[in-house]
Amino acid sequence: MLIMEFDIRTVLLLLFLVSALLAVMLLIYWKTQKTYEGFSLWAGASVVASLAYLMITLRGTIPELISIILGNLLVILSILMRLDGMNRFMKSRKIPPMTYAVLLPAFLLFLYFTYGTDSVAIRGLISSAMIVPGLLLIGVVILSSVEPESRYLHYAFAAALGIYALVYLMRTMNWMFFTPSTVFSSDQWNSLFIIITLLMDILAAGFFLMLNIARARSDLAASEDRYRTLSDSLPDYTVVHDGSTILYANPATLQFTGITKERITGIPLDTFIAPESLPESRNTIDRLLADPVSAGPHEITIRAPEGGTHICIVRSVPIRFGGKRAVLSVLTDITERKQMENSLRTVNRKLNLLSGITRHDIRNQLMALGGFLEISCNTVDNPSKTLEFIEREKQITRNIAEQIDFTKDYEDLGVKSPSWQRVDNVVRDAAATLPVQNTRLDVSCPGLEMFADPLLRKVFYNLIDNSLRYGGAGLSVIRVSAEEMDSSTVILFEDNGTGIAAEDKKRLFTKGFGKNTGLGLFLSREILSITGISIMEDGEPGRGVRFRITVPDSAYRYEKSTGS
Repeated sequence: MLIMEFDIRTVLLLLFLVSALLAVMLLIYWKTQKTYEGFSLWAGASVVASLAYLMITLRGTIPELISIILGNLLVILSILMRLDGMNRFMKSRKIPPMTYAVLLPAFLLFLYFTYGTDSVAIRGLISSAMIVPGLLLIGVVILSSVEPESRYLHYAFAAALGIYALVYLMRTMNWMFFTPSTVFSSDQWNSLFIIITLLMDILAAGFFLMLNIARARSDLAASEDRYRTLSDSLPDYTVVHDGSTILYANPATLQFTGITKERITGIPLDTFIAPESLPESRNTIDRLLADPVSAGPHEITIRAPEGGTHICIVRSVPIRFGGKRAVLSVLTDITERKQMENSLRTVNRKLNLLSGITRHDIRNQLMALGGFLEISCNTVDNPSKTLEFIEREKQITRNIAEQIDFTKDYEDLGVKSPSWQRVDNVVRDAAATLPVQNTRLDVSCPGLEMFADPLLRKVFYNLIDNSLRYGGAGLSVIRVSAEEMDSSTVILFEDNGTGIAAEDKKRLFTKGFGKNTGLGLFLSREILSITGISIMEDGEPGRGVRFRITVPDSAYRYEKSTGS
């Protein structure tokens, strides 16, 4: 047979070279790839086995203590290390340290049957008594932790070890009956055994690598499942992208964009980033893809599907998605928070301004009052003149009372944070507190919401109250409607009364101007301006009023149930 013609020493040298190559490959993989507990021990066992094969190959050229005794001990040690590595890999548990103590009696036995009684067969039996159970135990450990997705790999690995253990046992039994003179015997069983050992080393390394890869894939899939579950439940917009196109978007993002899960994959990322935020976003993404470190949070402006913009805090980290480098970005929408911050700044500025104006007005009134009181003291002999001054003094006190009453209304400005309020409900609530009587209230802006100060109802109260007071006898209808503009919406407040004279329009919103207190429209303008809303009047005199309340895109929306 061809197998009989092989030079066993040459095959053993080939076994050493293959084993050393496998050891180097496993060690490189351990250093460069994701591995699990026990992998390094298995790689170390390959190094030990390659050294054992080298010592056995050099038998006859080096001392027997090294070539026979140490060589056989290293083979047994490599099996124990593989058993320990597999136990750690599969169960995260070490084998009992005392297991390694079997090397001591093995050493003594090898020593005796080398220098005391030289017996190749007995040395083979000693090795077999430790190696065969070790191989079978490794197979048992592999089968004890079978994972569904890699069960066939486990079965194949365990079967290969079992077959090799059987071959090892048969070689040992053959030696017991047909004892060779040397380990380099060219008999059929010995030649076959060494070739199978060579193949088994390759198979064992391959199977163990595949087990590690299978576990890494399983962990990656589990990690992606956990990540998807977490991101799916996040209220923040969560997007995975490769720097240019979207790879994944969570339900919150899909709801914001109005795009389905199937359609959003592959859409250019820049589609949703406002032009003013593109340079900084591009720099951050390029830096993350080039150097995998987390980027600090920063503000970004994104485009809303309806054409507006939202301000978000974005946090990005580099990840692996589908086995490729990608970026995970989590965007927290702070648009309302920004609006509230701006509103509070506006309120504080207005309150400071108003307090100064009010103090100045009341001081002027008090100075006038003091002057009239001084004059009144000098007119006690002229009762009619004194009464005239007293009447003026009473008017001044009424003016001061009105100023104080106004500050009571104004002190509520900005006390509560702005909120989204449905316009038609606010208008009807305001009208319910006024004597509308036979005047028809027509509100036609269904679903429209404004982001405004809670005093928004006061605005419509003042507008309706002015229409009822000054609309004249012909007033029969008050209309509230809305019309869309390019980047805003305009709420129209109209009536069919007498309207406002042209000369009064310029001073209409000035503090103190008007027939009553002169503070209602001034206060209305201040309430609206807190969230960037403006108001003006452009109706035709004699044909009713028309107030135009312009709401910027960031301060209006339509309820989703009604649409826009």
